[in-house]
Amino acid sequence: MEGAWNNNGVLRKLLPVAILLLAQGVCLNADDATPGPRLLLSAQRLRRLKRDRERKTSRWVAFENRVMTVPDSPERGFELALYYAITGDEAKGREAVGWAVGHMRLSALVLDWCAPVVSAEQKKRLSEVGATMGIGRQRVFAGERDAWFHQLAFGDSVPAAPDLSAKMGDLVRGAYRDSDDFYALCELIYAVRANTRVDLRQADAHFFSVLPELLLLSARPGELNKPDWRMHVAALALVAIDPNLPSSQFLQSWALEDSQTLREGPGVAYELLWADPYLPGVGYQNMEPSVYDERTGLFARAGWEPNSCWIAISAGEVEQENCPANWQAETVTFGHLTLIPMTDRCIEIPHAANRNDSVIVWKLKPGETITHGKGKEARTWEADGAGLWRPGANIEGKACIAGH
Repeated sequence: MEGAWNNNGVLRKLLPVAILLLAQGVCLNADDATPGPRLLLSAQRLRRLKRDRERKTSRWVAFENRVMTVPDSPERGFELALYYAITGDEAKGREAVGWAVGHMRLSALVLDWCAPVVSAEQKKRLSEVGATMGIGRQRVFAGERDAWFHQLAFGDSVPAAPDLSAKMGDLVRGAYRDSDDFYALCELIYAVRANTRVDLRQADAHFFSVLPELLLLSARPGELNKPDWRMHVAALALVAIDPNLPSSQFLQSWALEDSQTLREGPGVAYELLWADPYLPGVGYQNMEPSVYDERTGLFARAGWEPNSCWIAISAGEVEQENCPANWQAETVTFGHLTLIPMTDRCIEIPHAANRNDSVIVWKLKPGETITHGKGKEARTWEADGAGLWRPGANIEGKACIAGH
């Protein structure tokens, strides 16, 4: 081994350069020594996609078939650019340029993925998005993503990570249920971290830690079993951001179910890009079927079958599907959760049989005060904005609305 190293002095000279490139976050293609894509296509992902092509996996076959047979696809520019990045087919790369003109996000991706076939004049045309710069800014996150992608692709340096703290409230209150805009956020988080080492999820780390569970439990039964393609690819992208997160592994198992795989339609290219069967997954049916946060509300389902009772309780709104007619007036259970309606001035909080059991009291007024205990032992709490109160694990017995 020592002799081999000494006989290849070139390696000694290249080592400091390689270390510098890695320190700067520069990605190299496996096939050559030119800087690789910086938007969404890491070197590792690109190698996996090329292996998919070599092995003619079902996802690759579906993608290639769409590229070759659906010239009027609404995602045509994205599909062509991805096809070029994987195959090096220059004709497809040049065709992608024509589709990208006037579209901020797509022009950035095409320049980033298809740079070798983009002329200086074409680059100038791609950068002139003009009036279309406002498109997407009506959404919560799509405009931020589009603008940041454009700055990275056409600027002289990596732009600073955007500050999304002011928009986290929109996300927590339900913007993640808009799968198109939520997918835009996933692209932004992934690209910003890859290029700046800043993780935008730190704006609300707790919320993002339970977000994969929220995606599954906030979906109506019909959506969960036959999701819109945008929800499907948003789930795949969220898993890719942090595949080792325990809740991500539940989402991974759901998104990779054979029945969910996109074999046709505009989501095929995104399926190929994000779906990674090598990532860990744990059967989502093993997940606790309820999730609660005082800011997002409560989502719960009685089971994972299409006809299972599903509820969503948030500020000012109660949604349900497949539930008994009188469910709002009775104590109901969802896995280890017991949901108790405050139908009287006082109710009994049951004893927790094990540490996984939890109780949520609902049908309170937002901010209403609840008392438990008497005299010096008395304690008070306030219901959240949805009229929900979750007692602590050590609380049992009578709880009353203040003044009763």
